[in-house]
Amino acid sequence: MMEPGLMKAALLGTDQYVPDIGSVGPDIFRKIQALETGKEDRFLKAAYAALRYQEAGARPVALDFALPECPPEARPYAGDRLTALIHAALKDKGEVLFRYYLYRIAKSEKVLPSWLVPMVLNKALEAPKDRADLLEVCGEAGKWLCSLNPKWAAMALPDTEAGSTWETGTLEQRKVLLTHVRKTDPASAIALLETTLAEENAANRLIFVQLLAEGLSISDEPLLQKLTTDKSQKVKEAALDLLKQIPGSALNSAYLQALTNLLEVREERHLLVTKKKMLGIRADRPLDDALFKTGIDKVSKERGVDDHVYQAAQLLAFTDPAQLAPRLGMSDQELISALLHFKAAGVLVPFLVRSAVLYGNKAWSLALLHRDEATDIRLLDALEENERSAFYGKFLQNSLMTLLTYLFDDGYTPLPVKLAEQVIDYLARFPYNITQPVYQRLALHLPPGALTKLKAVINDGRQDYQARYFKTQASEMVRISELIQQID
Repeated sequence: MMEPGLMKAALLGTDQYVPDIGSVGPDIFRKIQALETGKEDRFLKAAYAALRYQEAGARPVALDFALPECPPEARPYAGDRLTALIHAALKDKGEVLFRYYLYRIAKSEKVLPSWLVPMVLNKALEAPKDRADLLEVCGEAGKWLCSLNPKWAAMALPDTEAGSTWETGTLEQRKVLLTHVRKTDPASAIALLETTLAEENAANRLIFVQLLAEGLSISDEPLLQKLTTDKSQKVKEAALDLLKQIPGSALNSAYLQALTNLLEVREERHLLVTKKKMLGIRADRPLDDALFKTGIDKVSKERGVDDHVYQAAQLLAFTDPAQLAPRLGMSDQELISALLHFKAAGVLVPFLVRSAVLYGNKAWSLALLHRDEATDIRLLDALEENERSAFYGKFLQNSLMTLLTYLFDDGYTPLPVKLAEQVIDYLARFPYNITQPVYQRLALHLPPGALTKLKAVINDGRQDYQARYFKTQASEMVRISELIQQID
C-alpha cells in the first residue's frame, strides 16, 4: 500500500523523502510518477489519488444474511394535514404543538407514516420521559427500525410480560417497565423488584424505591421494612418516608398511637349555651426515643414553639384524619376545626396540609383552602370537580402558573368559559407572568366561547408596551385555537 509512504513524505517533506509511488498500487500511480512536473506536484497528485482510491476503491462488504421485513401496520396512518403539522413542529422545534399533535394521533388510534418515523425516533433519543408515547405513534415501523439501528435499539418498548427485560434492559427500560407494572399490578412490581434487589447498586435502589410511591399499600411493608436497614442512607430515608404514609403499617400505627397520647380533648362552654371541643397537646407524655430515629425532629425548628408541639405537628403530617378523629371521639370536621383554633395553628398548617393531601381528606381540605397560608393546590384533589371552581380565584391571583399547571391535563380538557375569561383579563394586565410556551399550551385548552373575549382584547385601543406584547400572544393563541379546530 502507498499510504504509509505518502504519510512519511508529508511529515518529512519531499526534500528529505520521496516515496516510490510507481512500484505499488494501480497503474494511475505509475502515470503520476512518469510526469515531468516537480516532485511536490507529483506528491500532491499521488496523495489525492490515494485518498480517492481509498474512498471509492474498496470492495463492498459481503452480507450473508437478509434483513427481516417490516410487519404491516395494524392501524391506519394519520391524515396528510396532521402529518404535515407534526413535520413542521419537528423542524421548528415547537414542543407544545408537537406534543398536542401526537396526542391527536394517539387519540385517533393512528400511526405516523414511515417516512416521518426516523425523525420521531431521533426526537425520542432526546426525550427519555416521552419515549413510550413517541414510540407508540411510530407503530410497527418504529419497532422494526429500533431492532435494526443500534442507536435506537435501547429505546425499544420493553415487553412488560418478559422477565428478561427487567434483568437485561437499560435503566430507562427498567424504569418504564416497573412503572407500568406498578400501575397495573402493584404486587407484581414488588415481586419483580425483589428478584434483583440484592444486585442493584445504591443509585438504582433509590430510583426504584421512589417509583413505589404510586400504588402504595400495606402489602409493600415487608420490602420497605427490609430497606430500612439498607447500606445507603438515602435508600433508608426513602423507605421510611413511604412506610410513614401507609395506614396500618407498624411505623404509621406507632405515629398514630403516639399522637393520640399527645392530644387531649376537652370541652369548653361557648356563649353559656353550647359546648365546643378543644384540643391541647400534653408536654408530660414524651415520645419514645425510637420515633426520633425515623425522621421526627426532637427539637423545635420554629422559634417560640415548644418541642412537644412541634413533635405533634410532624406526627400529624403522616396521620390519616379518618383514623385519628374516631380515637379522639370527634368527626373529621370537628378535629380540623379544633386544630385550626389551637394557639399554634400557624405552625400546624403546613403539616395539616400534607396530611390532607396525602390522605385525600375532604373536610380537612375544605377547611384549609379557606386559609391564606394553605397554598398547596393539590388540596383540590379531595373535592368534587364542581366544588373546585370556587377556589380557582385564590390561585389565579396568587400563582397563575400553579393554577394552569394543575388544570393542564393530558386530555387537553377545555377550561370553563368563565375561568378562561378571568385568565385572559388577568394576563391582559400582567402579560409577563407566563412564558410563550405556556401561552401556546393555554391556547390548546381554551373553549371556543372564550375566543370572543380574546379577539376583543386584540382589537381594543390600548397601545402601551404591555398591551402590544399581550396582543401578540393573544393573536397567536387565536391562530392555534382556530387551527386545532380544523384538524380532522
